[in-house]
Amino acid sequence: MAKQLTIADIAKLSGVSAGTVDRILHNRGKVAPATRAAVEKVLQESGYRFNIHTSAVALKKGYRITVTMPSSVDGEYWNQMLNGIGHALDEFSDIKLECGFCFYNPFDMYSCRTVFESIPAQEPDAVLIGPVFPDETMKLCNSLKNRNIPYVFVDEDIPGSSPVASYSTDQTACGRLMGKLLHLTSTPPPFRKLNIEYGLFQPSATGAESSYKQEKREAGFTGYFSEAGLSGKIKKADIPLLNPHECEKSVLGFLHDHPDINGIALMHSRGDIIADILNRNRMEGITLLAFDLTAGNRKCIMDGKMTAVISQHPEMQGFSAVKSIIRYLLYKQCDKKISHRMPIDIVVAENLPYCRNYLAEL
Repeated sequence: MAKQLTIADIAKLSGVSAGTVDRILHNRGKVAPATRAAVEKVLQESGYRFNIHTSAVALKKGYRITVTMPSSVDGEYWNQMLNGIGHALDEFSDIKLECGFCFYNPFDMYSCRTVFESIPAQEPDAVLIGPVFPDETMKLCNSLKNRNIPYVFVDEDIPGSSPVASYSTDQTACGRLMGKLLHLTSTPPPFRKLNIEYGLFQPSATGAESSYKQEKREAGFTGYFSEAGLSGKIKKADIPLLNPHECEKSVLGFLHDHPDINGIALMHSRGDIIADILNRNRMEGITLLAFDLTAGNRKCIMDGKMTAVISQHPEMQGFSAVKSIIRYLLYKQCDKKISHRMPIDIVVAENLPYCRNYLAEL
């Protein structure tokens, strides 16, 4: 998407001052009809989109935002979050925003620590945080608080912190939903085996601290099975998703040790990795569920290698987080509601063709 003209650009093209353009956009003060007509002509020809954040103060001061979150590649969950952030920066391009990115390995607590420790010294005006490890995140939050630097969460919020806003799904509810979905989709007909078990896969990580989000998902998942009287049917495994050879060895070893597994729930977005292992080794008849409508997961659903995913609208999270940061920087206003919960969608083959990125339509 092309960069939108700034008020200064419009003023130059119209042959008037930036203050005059600002008065026209905000309908403040008197402006000569000829001057108004000249400005409105430029606005119409440029396709300018006015929004409430465009103001005189934005012309005089720039802001630096640091975005820190797990690294990813095109089509993955965090890359979709970045797309939402990029859309917001484009949408509010009249405001002078300089955005820097600090990525870390979500499977390595020490990588997260190193990146987080570097952020306060950058002296940003605000920070957008995609947290994984709660203790490391709280250290960063405390450091930002001591420097009066506001921050916003995406994907998850951390207890004890004080963000300007947070955008995420209810991870415990997500876990319960996945448990129920796995139970319903993995139950065999009467003529098949009755002694079935359910696999719960968590991604293994380096470091003593585990992901707060994964813990909440697992709590919701196991809570559902406990209430259903099936706690003993859950078999857990930590899977090294980043190491292809060890990952496949781990998955096959798990299924060898647990031959009654009829369904697997992966508490992560890389379900396509597990799906490819099952398909490559002709492990048929096993229901597979994962999180997020990534490019890989989308293809696996289309090809029949995966049953369903739970989607969390990462693009909308990223877009909304930037919008909250802008509102705070310009007006020092926190959201009236700090914690914003995203919709939880179940995507299967039947509704996959109708799932789309709503931000692209704005």
